[in-house]
Amino acid sequence: MRDIDLVAVAGLLHDIGKFGQRAEIELKKDSYKSYDYRYNHARYTAQILHELSFNLGDELSDSTSMHHNPKDDISWVIASADRMASGFEREKFDEYNAKFEKENFKRQRLWHLFDKDKKFAIDTLNPNSIYPVDKNKDSENEYKKLWNSFIKDLKKIKEKATSSIDRFTIDYLLKKYTSFMPSSTTFKIKDYAPVKANIPLYDHLRATAVFSSAIYKLYKNGNKNIMNYYKGDNSDMEQKDMLLINGDFFCIQNFIFDQVPALKASKILRAKSAYIQILTKIIAFYIVDELELSYNSIISTNAGKFEILGVNDKDSISKLHKIQKELNDFFIKEYFAETGIGISFTEASLADFAVEGRYKNELRKKLADEVEKTKFKKFDLLARDPVLSYDEDINNQNLCEYCNKRKKEEGKDGCQSCNLFIDIGKKLAKSNFFSISKGSGQYKIFGNYFINFSDELRRIDNVIALYDITNDKEFKGYAKWELSSYVAKNDEDEVKTFEELAKESVKEGKKDGVREHGVEALMAMKGDVDSMGKFIQNSKVTNSFARYNFFSRMIDYFFSVKASQMMKEKALYTVFAGGDDIFVLGAWDEVIKFTRELREEFIEFARGSELTLSVGMIMTKPNKPINFVADVVEEALEKSKEYKPEQKEEDKEKNAITLFGQTVGFDDYIYDMTKDFQIIKEMAQKYPDVFNTAFLYRLLELCDMKENIEDDIKNTMWKSKLSYMFKRNVVKKIKNENFDDLFKQINKNIETYGAGFKVVLSEFIYKRRVK
Repeated sequence: MRDIDLVAVAGLLHDIGKFGQRAEIELKKDSYKSYDYRYNHARYTAQILHELSFNLGDELSDSTSMHHNPKDDISWVIASADRMASGFEREKFDEYNAKFEKENFKRQRLWHLFDKDKKFAIDTLNPNSIYPVDKNKDSENEYKKLWNSFIKDLKKIKEKATSSIDRFTIDYLLKKYTSFMPSSTTFKIKDYAPVKANIPLYDHLRATAVFSSAIYKLYKNGNKNIMNYYKGDNSDMEQKDMLLINGDFFCIQNFIFDQVPALKASKILRAKSAYIQILTKIIAFYIVDELELSYNSIISTNAGKFEILGVNDKDSISKLHKIQKELNDFFIKEYFAETGIGISFTEASLADFAVEGRYKNELRKKLADEVEKTKFKKFDLLARDPVLSYDEDINNQNLCEYCNKRKKEEGKDGCQSCNLFIDIGKKLAKSNFFSISKGSGQYKIFGNYFINFSDELRRIDNVIALYDITNDKEFKGYAKWELSSYVAKNDEDEVKTFEELAKESVKEGKKDGVREHGVEALMAMKGDVDSMGKFIQNSKVTNSFARYNFFSRMIDYFFSVKASQMMKEKALYTVFAGGDDIFVLGAWDEVIKFTRELREEFIEFARGSELTLSVGMIMTKPNKPINFVADVVEEALEKSKEYKPEQKEEDKEKNAITLFGQTVGFDDYIYDMTKDFQIIKEMAQKYPDVFNTAFLYRLLELCDMKENIEDDIKNTMWKSKLSYMFKRNVVKKIKNENFDDLFKQINKNIETYGAGFKVVLSEFIYKRRVK
């Protein structure tokens, strides 16, 4: 491993002593060199680094442990990165650390991301630990159990060496065990506002690794400006020493859905989505390789985006322009410029990270502006030959059956690109491990980078990253990557086709495998978080570099991991889930049920914030062209995003669901309509001949009348028609029961929601419909 990689890993591990100290492990004498570490947690770091399976070497271990009392340039690199990651200016940082040692840090918990009255449990990162708990449960030291599990997992790392693979594994284990440990504790420093325990230890460690890589590269280039600032020497906080680099995969939806035949869609959609994740990560790897940075310089890669912190020099900028040209050539040749990756970057100074408010309010805004500019310069076609290459002698017999753009490979139904997606889909469904290699491998992806799938645990010499992609909880010695999103499988362990998923609809409508009632259909659902940009800009949750990354990865974790867990055993197919959005297909009633559950879980996860979720849904036959379905469900989502409640002024806009052609507020749908509709369902089951399909269709007509009063004055008669219908068709036929409550609820819902009430009516009708 290169020196810059080792220094970055050292930054990642520099505060591991806080974990050991809080777990009250024995601090051994004479097990490491005796230095003035200044603080106890640094002393613990020294001991742990000398005993850790992942060996940094004695010299670097010493330099890492001395980050509060630096003794050489390398320890000053890590010390400077630690201070930057803390988001403190020089004086505040020293005061903070002096106070930290006196706090009861062994019992203090991390404050929840959103709920100011709640905290996180001290636990591993898992789908059940992302929710807030009572803030007063700080009664005992919970670190010991976690530490023992952490050490047990460390022993599963097979190779006790500084390999590139183990670097990702160490990062994964730190994320698993320190995501809900506070990096700092709560107290007030002089005139500064109280420092809350609101940054996880993991995000502080990751930020330190990112900054260590950049500062070390600057140091090797002869630039000690940032180090000098923290030394108290001559320096300039405003000097633009760094580059914040962004990569954005554009036109993702077109890439996934366009030209995919409905009958073959289940074989290829999920693979295309996974391919975007894979390619995004590989391009990020390629950039840090070319810029001679560490893989720890990659801040994030998810949902078709990546961010990297590099150094601001002519060589880096020139290489970024060169890489953009290579990417343009790749996407024009392989995908006819229908999709691509745009690289944007902006200069950054120490002040952009260390001065309060600068990172979010200035640096991220500048980067966002650069990203927007890049979108208007896709492929730079004016400066290049825009002629696209194509396969010669294409005809109906040899045309790819998946994309309809290139020739089939001999003996196969698809072209080379589509067959790659199909193979990836098959491998994802059945493989346990996934790796990225350079020079050779199973499938070439970009440049000199390959990917590999395997069932057995093994290391390959040219592999630079290896991941466990199983969905179980067991740690097998390698970093986990939630690449294999949930899909329902049949008895042969094959991914279910959309036709098979549709047949899973309304299972209670079947008897002995034969459908007696209920519609067979597919439902598509697309959802995302409302007003994310506005929230990021205005919320204190995203105030610092580390806090911003914590927020981003938790939102991504909810959709990529928690949502996937919720889908298990359901007739569902994940097209994509990550970042702040999700796209799911499946048996229509299963998708509706899952959507309600997802929204409830998201509200609990984001409790205390203004974040809400909107979704669009469309019911369709499984043989409909999938690109048409994607377009229509996108339109449905847009209707939800444009929703403005008319009845309750205090409600926010958006926060809505569009289903069966109607858009309603999510709270109204879940807490009012669905609840009130239960009495109709009960009556329909009790008196099926009275509350029959004709009765329900008549209610649909009354909903439309209420909705369209302004168009026709005759529609004001809906109330009298409802009253007459009840007296004639219900009260006269069933004289031994009082229907006043039922009438009032139906009247209230039509009055309040108009056509919106058709959402719950339609669902019930489709479940009752006789074949």
